[in-house]
Amino acid sequence: MNSDESTSRNIAWGPWIVVAVGGLLFLLGAGRFALGHRFGFMDALYCCLAVAPAGLLLLVFDYVLHHARLVSVIPLFVAGLLAFSSPVFDVAFGLALMGAIAGPALSEWKNEKHLRKSTTAIGGENEERK
Repeated sequence: MNSDESTSRNIAWGPWIVVAVGGLLFLLGAGRFALGHRFGFMDALYCCLAVAPAGLLLLVFDYVLHHARLVSVIPLFVAGLLAFSSPVFDVAFGLALMGAIAGPALSEWKNEKHLRKSTTAIGGENEERK
């Protein structure tokens, strides 16, 4: 087995795909604002306030996906309809998707970093005692 093949098999592609889709939605919304030649304080406020409902839609989709897979098409349809109709929702949903992946990943990285630091500190103390 080639090392490149084993590395590509070990990478969790799901989170990367979700972050890429979130980034594309964010850029799509920003592009729609740029093409409309308008982005004021109120639009920024709307984008910030719309992150909470976008996150709620993400939670509803997750719940429906786990309990009724066939019906999970409905929240996807709603998200697509809102993304098509509003650049505010594009930006907010993109940020919600990226935040949903980045939050747990950063906390896992932080815990792993502290775990490595504590094991090296314990190992260093043991070597000094010998």
